[in-house]
Amino acid sequence: MLTEGATDDPVADRKLPPAVPTRRTPPHDAMSGSPPSRLARSASPPPWLWLMLLLFLAQVPSLIGHAFGVSTGLERFDGAHRGPFVTAMLSLVQLLPLFFLLAAVLAVFAPRLRCRFVERRYGLLPPDHPLMAPAARPAPEPGEVPEPHFHDRMTAFLDEHAPGTQLRLSTQSGLSARVYPSSRRGTRVGVFAPLVHLWETDAEAAHAVLLHELGHVRRGEQHVAGLGSPFTALVRVWPYVLGGLVALPVTLLFVTGNATARMTLAEVVLVLCSVPKVLLLVVAALWSAELGADRCAAEAAGPDALVRALRRLEEGDHGGLARLYHPPVGVRIWFASHGEAGSAQLLLTLLWPAALLAQLLLAMVGAMPAYVLLGASQNRATREVLALAHDTLTTDPAWWATLALVLVWPLVTGVRSSTGGRPAFSVSPRVYATAALFPAVVLLVGLLPLVSRPAGDVFADGRGGHATASTGVPGQGGGDTDDGASTPCPGRSAPADPARPPGLPSFTRGGPAATGGSAPHPADGPRAFRTLSVTSVEALSGSKAQAQDLGDRLRGARWILHGDGSLSADVVGLPVLRTTGVSDTTRWLTGRRTERADVSVTTTWLEARLVVGANQPPRLDLIRAAAQVMRAVVNCREFTSTSSTAQRLSLTLGEQP
Repeated sequence: MLTEGATDDPVADRKLPPAVPTRRTPPHDAMSGSPPSRLARSASPPPWLWLMLLLFLAQVPSLIGHAFGVSTGLERFDGAHRGPFVTAMLSLVQLLPLFFLLAAVLAVFAPRLRCRFVERRYGLLPPDHPLMAPAARPAPEPGEVPEPHFHDRMTAFLDEHAPGTQLRLSTQSGLSARVYPSSRRGTRVGVFAPLVHLWETDAEAAHAVLLHELGHVRRGEQHVAGLGSPFTALVRVWPYVLGGLVALPVTLLFVTGNATARMTLAEVVLVLCSVPKVLLLVVAALWSAELGADRCAAEAAGPDALVRALRRLEEGDHGGLARLYHPPVGVRIWFASHGEAGSAQLLLTLLWPAALLAQLLLAMVGAMPAYVLLGASQNRATREVLALAHDTLTTDPAWWATLALVLVWPLVTGVRSSTGGRPAFSVSPRVYATAALFPAVVLLVGLLPLVSRPAGDVFADGRGGHATASTGVPGQGGGDTDDGASTPCPGRSAPADPARPPGLPSFTRGGPAATGGSAPHPADGPRAFRTLSVTSVEALSGSKAQAQDLGDRLRGARWILHGDGSLSADVVGLPVLRTTGVSDTTRWLTGRRTERADVSVTTTWLEARLVVGANQPPRLDLIRAAAQVMRAVVNCREFTSTSSTAQRLSLTLGEQP
C-alpha cells in the first residue's frame, strides 16, 4: 500500500480532523453526475502473493518436522542445559514463519475479525460518525451551490471506480491510505490525514493513491496483504526475531561452552541463512503486488499523477523496516515512468522467479560452512552442496508451480496482438516468452544429469558421518551403486549406540570392562551419604565450563549405597553404579545410561571409587564420559555426527544416619 512515513502506531485518543488547507484544484467530476466507470485494467504480474500462500500451506508438515527434528536431536550434556535452550530458540526461529502463515490463513477466512481489529487499532470510523463530522460552514449565498465535503467526494470516487467499496477515515498521520477486507466480499479503504491534505492540494495525486489501493482490490490482494496483514507483520518483526532468538542464545552458548557447540554452530549458520530466505519470497511477493497496483494507478490516473504522489511519500519516508514490505520510492517511480517498456514488464514478471533463484543460492551459501563445521573437506563440501542444489531444482514444487502459473497467466490476461489491437489486459509476446523461458531453463538444468553426488564418506575423518551414494530422484528409493545394484533409501531410525571415548583414565580395580556379568558385591545394609564439597574438577575433554557445571550439579547431592552393592544419586542423568570390586576400605563401581530419541542416541559412562575409612570422611572419585551420535536422512542420504565430553571429579562425602 502507499504509505507516508514509517509509523504504524495508533494514537491513544481520537481527535477531530485537522483543518484542511485551501483547495487549489477543482474537485473530481464525480459530483457532476458523470456516468459511472470502472477501474482501467492494465497488464499486471501473476498473482505471486497467492502462490506464496499456497506453497507455504503445502510445505507446513515438512517445515514443522524439520524444525522439531533439529531440536530433539541435540541432548543435554551440561548441567545448566544451555545446549537445548539454544536449539529451542533456533527451532522457534524456524517455526515463527509458520505461526504467521497460520495467522494469514485465519485472516483470509475470518475477514470480519481482522476488520474489527484494524479499525480499532487505527481509529478508522465511517464518514457519518460524529467524530468525523465536518466543521460548520457559513451559509451559501442565494443561488450558490454548496461545495461537497471531501469525504463525500472520496465516496463518490470510490463508487465510480469500485462500486461497493466503503470509505473509512482516521485522524492518524502515519499512513495515507490502506485497503482491508470487511467481509468475504466486502472491502474498505482506510484514509488517513495525509491523504486528506493531498486531496485538497493535489487532487490528481490523491486520485492516484486511491486508484493504487483499488488496484489491490481488483486482484483480491486485500485478503492476503493490506492493513493488518500477517505477512507485513512478519517482515517487520523478523529482524528483531533474529537478534532476540538467535544472537543472544548463541552468544550464551559460546560464553559458557557446550559439547554440542560445533554441531549447534552448523545449525546456527543454516538458520541465519534461512532468515533472508524467508524474507526473500515474502518481500518479492509483496513488492510484486505493490508494483502491480502502481501500474494499475498509472494506467487510470496517469504516470505523472502517480509520480507526484510517490514523491510526496518520499518526503515523509524515514526508512526503517517499512522499506522491506514496500519497494523503495525510487524503484516505484521508475516503474511508474516506464510502465509500457518491455524491460519494466519483464522485471515485474520475473521478480518472484528471481527471488526463488536467490533463495537457492542462499541455501548453498549456508550449507557450505555447515558441511565444513561438521568435518567435511572443502572439496567434498562443495560437491555435496552442488549436488543438493541440483536435486532441489526439480524436487522443490515452487519451480513447477511458477512455470505453470507463468504459462497460464497470459491466457487469462491476454497477449498483445501484433496487429495493434490491445485487449483489456496486455502482455508483450517477448515478455511472455522470456518469463516462461526462465523457470523452464532452471527446471531443465535440474533434470539433466549435470551434477552427481560423490560416493564415499562425506566427512574426511570418518567421525562426522557418511552419505549413501545415490543418483536417483530423492525420496524415490535411492540410486545406483558401483555394481549397478539398486540401493534402497535408508530408513529414518535412531543410530547405533556410541562407543566409549578412547584414552580415558581408569581406576586400578574393576573398571568399565567389568560391567555386566560380574559377581555381586553386597554392602553392609543401605548407607546414605551427602556431598559436602567438590574438592577437584578436571575437564578430560570438552570445556572447563562443562566440567564445572557437572561439579555444581553434584554439590549437595545425596548418595545411597544399597544392600546389593549399587550406588545411586538424586542427580538427573547419572546412571546407577554397580560394584565391580571391593577391598577393606575401597569400593569400585561402574555404570552406564543410554537415552534414545528419534534421531540421536546419547550414552553416559560413569566410573567411581568410593573410599570409606575409619578416621577420615568418605571420598568419592568419579570419571564421567558422555557421547552422542546424531543421524539424519536427507534426500535419501544418511548423515551421522558424533560428539563427546569427559570429566574427572573428586568429592568429599558426609555419612548420614
